[in-house]
Amino acid sequence: MLTKNKVKEIRFLSQKKYRQKKNLFIVEGEKAISEFLNAKWNYEAIYSITEMEDPKFTTISKSIMSKITQFSTPSPVLGVFEIQKMKKDTFTGFSLAIDSIKDPGNLGNIIRLCDWFGVEHLYCNKESVDFFNPKTIQASMGSLARVNCHSCDLNVFLEKYPNTIYGATLDGENFNNVLINSPGILVLGNESNGISPKIINLLTKKITIPGSRKKNHIESINVSSAAAILLSKLIKN
Repeated sequence: MLTKNKVKEIRFLSQKKYRQKKNLFIVEGEKAISEFLNAKWNYEAIYSITEMEDPKFTTISKSIMSKITQFSTPSPVLGVFEIQKMKKDTFTGFSLAIDSIKDPGNLGNIIRLCDWFGVEHLYCNKESVDFFNPKTIQASMGSLARVNCHSCDLNVFLEKYPNTIYGATLDGENFNNVLINSPGILVLGNESNGISPKIINLLTKKITIPGSRKKNHIESINVSSAAAILLSKLIKN
């Protein structure tokens, strides 16, 4: 049985400042929870509305689950996990960086893409949405368990980055004509404004995804769609 105070503590984990204070975050859904458990992430508790033989699970009522869920429709299983320290990047592979991404669903999708394409390190600046936002966790479908996600001052990080820095811009060279090599890093911009001017100046190579030649076509595509197209190019190389 969860106390009222414990229910309140879990609910507060929807807030970034409280997640940082407690060093905890919530994962909902059996598949996502199993991904974090298989990746050996430490957990504080795992709650289920059905009784489990596994001693890791604590049984709670549906009414309590509806109070601690982060979503309108509660999952039958909810885990409270510890935020762990990410592995350091040795700069021997290909990494991804995003400048001021705001949509948690987009970030979650990109984390999943990193997992699919074997990108081990993802960097976001402090202005970006939190990696441990409930909607980010949900969209990543457990992939956050395997991708090292770093929150940093992106300007400072890229100034010291030792390999090629590719940036997706509207005025770049057609990515089909560019050999994207590893080690290196690909920088993607904000959904509305693209890459900031300071970071633009740090790019080694600007690349773009060519669109339709028709007049009045859309100006840009979704950042997670751009990530999928460009990362698939990396794998081909």
